[in-house]
Amino acid sequence: MADDLRPQLATLISRHRSLVVLLGTIPREASGDHTCTDIGELSNEERRLRADIIAWSPRNEPEAREKLIYLASFVAATGASFDAESLDAILKSVERFF
Repeated sequence: MADDLRPQLATLISRHRSLVVLLGTIPREASGDHTCTDIGELSNEERRLRADIIAWSPRNEPEAREKLIYLASFVAATGASFDAESLDAILKSVERFF
């Protein structure tokens, strides 16, 4: 029953993608305390959602593929990388399906 209460992977991905796009449109030289605070809050939310996606335990093979495809596209689009701990968590979460 607890699984029914957690958000769907597609919802997490959609929210994360929107934040990545939004953060990508904000000029790096944005100034002013209010703006910096807003950017910091958005960045924190992006990191939290990314961590939620990394930690997501897929329920089936299509969901495992969705997770991997999204994370690969995130890396390709942003140039970001994952640390060893995150990579281990990603691989362990999908290994039973492949």
